[in-house]
Amino acid sequence: MSHLPESPDADRPVGTLALLAGAALLMTLAWLFLYFGVFLPRGALS
Repeated sequence: MSHLPESPDADRPVGTLALLAGAALLMTLAWLFLYFGVFLPRGALS
């Protein structure tokens, strides 16, 4: 059984990196929504 030679970047965790980037994007969007959509319109604490 012959194996194909692996390319140098065959062991890169592409799926893990995509999940990490997706989670970071979702957290950033959630933070922006909370900051600009919830906290700023309510004004300063009294």
